[in-house]
Amino acid sequence: MFLQAKNLYKSFDDLNILSNINFSVEKGSVVSIVGKSGSGKTTLLNLISGFCKIDKGELLLDSINVNNLDANKRNISYVFQESPLFPNLNVLQNITINNNTYKKEKLDFLIKKSEINHILKSFPDELSGGEIQRVSVVRSLLRDPSLFLLDEPFCNLDQNTKKEVKNLVFEIINELKTTTLIVTHDVHDALEISDKIMVLENGVVNSLDTPFNTYNNPRSLHIANLFGDVNRIIIRDNEIFIRPENIYISEKSNKKAIVIRSFFAGDKYKIIALLNNQKIVFYSNKSYKKNSKLGIEIKKEGVLKFK
Repeated sequence: MFLQAKNLYKSFDDLNILSNINFSVEKGSVVSIVGKSGSGKTTLLNLISGFCKIDKGELLLDSINVNNLDANKRNISYVFQESPLFPNLNVLQNITINNNTYKKEKLDFLIKKSEINHILKSFPDELSGGEIQRVSVVRSLLRDPSLFLLDEPFCNLDQNTKKEVKNLVFEIINELKTTTLIVTHDVHDALEISDKIMVLENGVVNSLDTPFNTYNNPRSLHIANLFGDVNRIIIRDNEIFIRPENIYISEKSNKKAIVIRSFFAGDKYKIIALLNNQKIVFYSNKSYKKNSKLGIEIKKEGVLKFK
């Protein structure tokens, strides 16, 4: 494995932040790190980058123990929520500052792929938030990092800009095959961009799995709830958990749900209803009036079975 964490611990003022962290990341893969605020996501990135000292455990990068290596000797690039640019330098100068070994071919490639050619002579105060993040990514990747870390890099961008910048950034990362860890609070991003998703809970790794398994075969109800709606339904004294997309309307069904609310949610209508006095959520191709009675069925293969 390219990146390995073995029994990592970190505490601040006797407060445990990370405990017994173990995971491995393959070279060239993208891993998203998700979890509630305070779960240790940013602290983990800081341990990996060298910004924060490991209390106990071992961190290996390309089979080399980096515990005692300074941050500037780990060949790791880091982009933050707000990546500062030097205000007195233009974009091109910001990208190449303190980098005398870059290859012009790679610089040209990054500039073209990130679509910043038209702002190379502009100064930071003339840039939008999306442009600043693109410049920060180009600056980081030009250094040929062994590992690329991003901490909520798109959270301060509006939805349209975020989508554009995110697509450009991950197109570049995938083309360069740069091993990447990204902390994100947006679970939809995690499902979309990742090879693996790491779920941190109370300072421990709760799960590290593919997006498909994280969503469809989660280890726990907590993880299931992180990634979308989950219905809890009791049928004949059996408790089941199932996602809305695995409940469907059937006129022949003797299970009747009474509609509470119906509203448009993108490509389908989201239906909130009562089934035997239990509130459930599912989707439909059309809207239904309040108090409509609908027969519903459950896809047995869609029932969540926690590990």
